[in-house]
Amino acid sequence: MSFEPIAITAKDAVDVEADQVEVVWTLSRNPDADWVREFRRASIDQRVAFDFPRIPSPDVRLGGSIHWTVPAADLRAAVEHVRSCVEDANAASVVMLARRQEEQRRRAEEQAAKADRLRAAQQALNAME
Repeated sequence: MSFEPIAITAKDAVDVEADQVEVVWTLSRNPDADWVREFRRASIDQRVAFDFPRIPSPDVRLGGSIHWTVPAADLRAAVEHVRSCVEDANAASVVMLARRQEEQRRRAEEQAAKADRLRAAQQALNAME
C-alpha cells in the first residue's frame, strides 16, 4: 500500500464581499478523513506564522476542495498557507501509513507465532495416549 500525495490543481476566486475574497483550491483527489485531520492540524499550527488569528481556518472538504475567505490584502499569504498545509498533511499521511503498515506487519507476525504455538500444542496433545 502506498500513499499518493494530494496536490493543488487549481485555485479560483469564487466570490468577493467588501475586502474579502473567497478562494477555492481544487485538489488532485478526494482526501480521506485522516488527511483532512492532518491538514487541519497543520493549519492550526501554522496560523500564527501567517498572521491569520481573526479569520476562520480553511475549510477542507472531502469532495476534493479547500474553501477559505480571506482579506484581499492577504491572498499571497493565504495561498502559501494552504500550500504549506497540503505539504504537511501529505508528509504526515506518509508517516501515518508507515506506522499502520508496521502495526499490520507486527500483528501478522504475532498471529503466525500464535498459530505455530497452537499447532505445537495440538501435536503434543495428539502424541499423548
